[in-house]
Amino acid sequence: MELIGQYRNSGFEAVADGVISFFDRRKDLQTNGITFGTNTSLNSEPYKVSTDISLVSIDRSDPEAFAISEVIYRGVNAALKKYLEDRPLIKECCPEQSLFVNPIFNLQRYAPGEGFKKWHCDWTISNETTEPVNRVLAWILYCNNVSSSGTEFRWQNHHEEAERGKLIIFPAGISHIHRGRISNDDEKTIVTGWINAGNLENYISRLANS
Repeated sequence: MELIGQYRNSGFEAVADGVISFFDRRKDLQTNGITFGTNTSLNSEPYKVSTDISLVSIDRSDPEAFAISEVIYRGVNAALKKYLEDRPLIKECCPEQSLFVNPIFNLQRYAPGEGFKKWHCDWTISNETTEPVNRVLAWILYCNNVSSSGTEFRWQNHHEEAERGKLIIFPAGISHIHRGRISNDDEKTIVTGWINAGNLENYISRLANS
């Protein structure tokens, strides 16, 4: 529990409401969620079923998307500052003694019965643009109240309820393997992303040259 930070205030509640409204309006940006693997048995479900909107907080080409992503980004940065103030050894032990909120993140909506059903962590060695090998922390903002839903953490024997305006930060690695708790009755909307080791300016430079 010591490494799962929880942050709630009226500002995060307002951001959550804004995300719901934005998601409802911007059907043009909605895509099928990226699947984290598939089961090998015939006629089985993918591990993750959702509808997603990917945002890049440094992309100004869509003013409405930029506005909501900038608000989200500022909120996560504020929570990260508090998280590291309470746990200074994390920053001290990171490469360059520096962490930054990755400006690429996802809005995810799960219809009843949908979710990220597989136990997983957020650290991988894939070559995605978000540089998952450099992920130190992950974050989730729950945008609506969903009874008996949320996120289960395997080794911590802990369940985070899906509560409107609650943001959590937790380690991205295998120490905090987790999965979504599925609601068969209600829709759930979250925003989720990562916090990487290193320097934001250097990361943006690599994006520009990729």
